[in-house]
Amino acid sequence: MTTQTSTQAAPFENGPRFDGRALRNAFGSFATGVTIVTTAGSDGADIGLTANSFSSVSLDPPMVLWSLAKTSMNMEAFCQSEYFAVHILSADQEDLSTRFASKVEDRFSGLALDRGPDGIPMLQECMARFACKVAYQYEGGDHVIFVGEIVDFNHSAQKPLLFHGGRYGMLLPKQIDTSEDVSSNLSSDDLLYQVSNAYFRTRHSVINELNRHNWTAEEYAVLSIIAREDGLCMPEIVARSEEVRGQAISATIVQSLIARGLLCEDESSDGKTGFKLTFEGKIAVMELISIRKASEAAVQSGLDPSEVQLLKHLLARLEYSPAQ
Repeated sequence: MTTQTSTQAAPFENGPRFDGRALRNAFGSFATGVTIVTTAGSDGADIGLTANSFSSVSLDPPMVLWSLAKTSMNMEAFCQSEYFAVHILSADQEDLSTRFASKVEDRFSGLALDRGPDGIPMLQECMARFACKVAYQYEGGDHVIFVGEIVDFNHSAQKPLLFHGGRYGMLLPKQIDTSEDVSSNLSSDDLLYQVSNAYFRTRHSVINELNRHNWTAEEYAVLSIIAREDGLCMPEIVARSEEVRGQAISATIVQSLIARGLLCEDESSDGKTGFKLTFEGKIAVMELISIRKASEAAVQSGLDPSEVQLLKHLLARLEYSPAQ
């Protein structure tokens, strides 16, 4: 292992001084992946921390680097160890990143581990991991830069966990516009077109199933609303429908469900007349739920878990965005 320090300190000492927070924010504008770097202490203790300063250096020889703040309590362990491991985290490992970035007593507690050279801990189920032999250590201002030669590695086809502007994120592949009619008023690049088209395509199978069972969308809505909260009165059902569906429910729908034996009136202790499901109504709701779950599973089958999570996040943000 070679330790090198810069002999040209004067330009840095006499150079401009920047606001530390502003400079940190500027650095944060560069999106990176998230890694956990591990090693073994001189006493054999497992050492690990979250870092996004990782970078590939060379293919021949295969080398990578990362940096550690000189103030880190783990500095001595990494400086004295001959080996370290870098783990690139996948999109569903945010909790693991948070654990290794926090001040918990044992960051490795309960984790399944493999062992690398000199017994360094190797985390499992990461997007990629590299076991490295330390080649160089460089002074880098308030950090030490570790350069390692890769002695072993593996990887899998997962989506990466990203970090940008102080927040975690996920990769969203850029959509390629394959539409031919660019003069159309309904362009596939329009947000509302995408949302409405997705709604129609995902909802279409549910509507078909409802029709096959002689259910209307309005009846489905009323049964779903009352299944979540028994005892709602008519104005409350209307309000819930407007909130969820964007349109009201007529009283005739409720009366038709009562006539079919699926709903019955329910008078509360305060004298308010509401509605609740009958036994047959509960059976019907279970059938409706199975239809919706089957449709949802079909939609998600073409997506990986990280894409489903990202889609839900974006739709939730869209729902609460102020209308223009």
